[in-house]
Amino acid sequence: MTPRLPLVAKAECVRGEIGRMFLRDRPAMLRYAVGVTLAGLALGITQLIPGRADPSHFTLFFVSVMLSAWYGGFGGGLAATIVSALSLDFFFIAPIHEIDIDWRAVLRLAVLLSIASITSYLTSARKRAEQDLLQARAELEERVRARTAELAQTNDVLRAEIAVRKKAETELLRLQIELGRVERLATLGRMAGMIAHDLGTPLNSVLGYTQLLTQDDLTSRGRRRLAIIETQINRMIEIIQNYLKRARGPKIENAVNINDLIHDTLVLLQPVFQQHNIQLTSNLAAKALLVNGDSNSLQRVLMNLLDNAVDACEKKGAIEISTRESPGLANKAPGIVIEIADSGVGIPAEVLPTIFELFITTKAPGKGSGFGLVICQEIIKAHHGTIHVTSEAGQGTKVSIYLPSLTGASPGVEETHERPYIDRG
Repeated sequence: MTPRLPLVAKAECVRGEIGRMFLRDRPAMLRYAVGVTLAGLALGITQLIPGRADPSHFTLFFVSVMLSAWYGGFGGGLAATIVSALSLDFFFIAPIHEIDIDWRAVLRLAVLLSIASITSYLTSARKRAEQDLLQARAELEERVRARTAELAQTNDVLRAEIAVRKKAETELLRLQIELGRVERLATLGRMAGMIAHDLGTPLNSVLGYTQLLTQDDLTSRGRRRLAIIETQINRMIEIIQNYLKRARGPKIENAVNINDLIHDTLVLLQPVFQQHNIQLTSNLAAKALLVNGDSNSLQRVLMNLLDNAVDACEKKGAIEISTRESPGLANKAPGIVIEIADSGVGIPAEVLPTIFELFITTKAPGKGSGFGLVICQEIIKAHHGTIHVTSEAGQGTKVSIYLPSLTGASPGVEETHERPYIDRG
């Protein structure tokens, strides 16, 4: 932005620009010399003009007096008047070559002086008006610039207010969406309460009969499978109870070894992988990865995601699960990353942004409820983590989970080499 001159300084600049137009800036000798010169020029031209063309011999002297008064003011006009009057008396009015001072000569002199005075006055008035006009224009331009600057500043303030308002509207929209999600989750919580009530009795009955079966004469393999069934029934009861507890905001403080939890989950799902001819690959970190959390909740997430991957592979395909450490970033604490990738059908682009909403599913009718990913997201959020899904139709899906590392955990803790038994039955 160019610097603005103060109003007084601007007016002085204007005066300096037009000053050469005013009489006071022209030397006095120059003004008188111009008057005498113009009168002499009029004398020379008049002598060359035939008398019949200008019988009075007055016209050119009249013009010279006007021009002298316009350029040199009253002084220049006076000099031209004197020279013109003497020239007329001496060269053109009888007796020729004599100066006769009579009333006619005085009258001619008075006329020429009047012409010089009027011309000088009108010229000075016009130039004063021009000066006032230019000064007023400079003042007006300065006011326009000042007002423009005020408007620009007001415009900047309005832009800032608009930006703040847009940000507030965006935040309001986000809160409205979050409120809708919370309301849907509240509905889900009420449904979970009804499910817990309705399933409690049959689950207890199944658990009781399972415990009675353990008293029968069974093979060691049968007892192992029966033990797995009993464990999973207890886990189902715990999952429902723990979900209801999470709705009340429990504090998660247990240390969970993610690699061990994944191994346990893979053991439970091994029959499912075999049934669907799934090629499973695990690429787990070499050392123990510990987090603060609830093992049942986190296992629920793993089982849900792996179950989705199996359904996406459609009887044949590959699933890879891996873990690794995640270094601390500016907005994220050090933690661990769990990645589950499948070679399934993928998720359509128009559905991908809504997969964490209730009742949204890509499974066939009757196979999916639209609750799984919502529950997974809430569990991960409760553990102060994030879940991210990338997918392309026909190219498979990849789910990445970030969880903060256990506070104060020793980074050098080695993972146990003991592995659960995998029943390949």
